[in-house]
Amino acid sequence: MNLTKLFVVPLNGYVPYVTVIIICYFIGSIPTSYLLGKFIARIDIRTRGSMNVGASNLYVNGGKVIGIIAGTIDCLLKGTFIIILLDIILGLGEYVLLVAGVGLITGHNWSVFIGFKGGRGIATALGVILGFQMWEEILVLILFVGILGRLIVYKDSGFWCFVAIGLLPILCFAFGKPSSITYFSVLLGSLLICKRLISNGNIVPEGSVTSTIFCRLIFDRDILSKDYWVRRG
Repeated sequence: MNLTKLFVVPLNGYVPYVTVIIICYFIGSIPTSYLLGKFIARIDIRTRGSMNVGASNLYVNGGKVIGIIAGTIDCLLKGTFIIILLDIILGLGEYVLLVAGVGLITGHNWSVFIGFKGGRGIATALGVILGFQMWEEILVLILFVGILGRLIVYKDSGFWCFVAIGLLPILCFAFGKPSSITYFSVLLGSLLICKRLISNGNIVPEGSVTSTIFCRLIFDRDILSKDYWVRRG
């Protein structure tokens, strides 16, 4: 086996899986919210609110505008732009793009630049599925989860993100997406759920393991009270 083929980018546009996932991991690892919080809002979001190094925590504790900017960068630049770059400009195959998506989300969730802490990966994951042009799935999630669910029925974004994670593979299957895309949506969801459960290495209080794990899984926090959780510190 010629190991050099794993790391050399041939002129015909084929980028080996190992190279792509490493590069995308480092791109995903750029801690947008941490950097904007530190240099613009003058806060360390690792010690504020939910302590999540993501746009939602920055939105609450650093300001709405800067939070929206961070989320937009994580979604459209980290996610969508990179997938489009690899697809349209470099002409890479579907499986390489799927590997790229895994690398981007993994890097965002466990950034090498800030001690393998990170965000929850929601914005970057949305950017990746936008890059894959999963329009039907996105439309259903926006209408029924985002608008009907989050804005009308129950105003808790953590809960509705959990619902969206579970619905995505079902929608991929229902809309007849290739099996590779459906399996990818399962893997994507697994990464997001894994991040919720282990958080950023936060210690689970003694005597409340079951309730903490339940709250992390369903609501993406350690306790039921959202207001207290997001405004700590």
